[in-house]
Amino acid sequence: MVTFLDVLGWKGVYVRKTDAISTLKQFIKEIHIQADKQRGRIEYNKKVVEVRSISDTIVLITPCLEKDVSTSLDIHGKLCEWIIPRSIDLEIPIRGATAFGEFEYDIKENIFVGKAIDEAATWHELADWIGVNLTPSAEYIFRNKADDTCWVPYNPPVKTMQKLDLHCVCWSKDWSDKEKKIDEIKSKFCRLGPLVPEIASKYDNTLKFIKNCGSCP
Repeated sequence: MVTFLDVLGWKGVYVRKTDAISTLKQFIKEIHIQADKQRGRIEYNKKVVEVRSISDTIVLITPCLEKDVSTSLDIHGKLCEWIIPRSIDLEIPIRGATAFGEFEYDIKENIFVGKAIDEAATWHELADWIGVNLTPSAEYIFRNKADDTCWVPYNPPVKTMQKLDLHCVCWSKDWSDKEKKIDEIKSKFCRLGPLVPEIASKYDNTLKFIKNCGSCP
């Protein structure tokens, strides 16, 4: 299982955020801490999640056997459920995609190659919102029927493509006061301006998802 995440608006981020590098470094440290909480959930892979970064791209990697696919999907979903709202709080919002399949990687050199790598990288670059969705390879093996799953069916906004039913991380499902949180997020979006059309559409797609999935089971 592999998830690619990157920061929306990283190009030119220095104009609006003077501490962008230190903020991203701190964010990655926090992701490592959250990933460590998943230790032991896969029997043969004690560390469970490798967290790597290249500039503003963050990669989550979980080697797993076929029998561990559902657990791996849940792990990546739970991590992204925390990562997405935290990225908005830090004013470096992320988008991403989770794929499943064979790939190779060199942890020391941060080199990745393979079908799942290409798929996750392509899908996350085309995402037109703040959020994380499964790619087809992960969607086709998705079997999680748990009541507390963070993956919900949705048509994620993808540039240059018609609607496609995929599961997405419902990162707002635990909000007790959805309207208040939406107002707070809108204020954050204003701070991320200027809200030119290509940026505003991403934020609008994000708000639509929150309104549809903010109370998802």
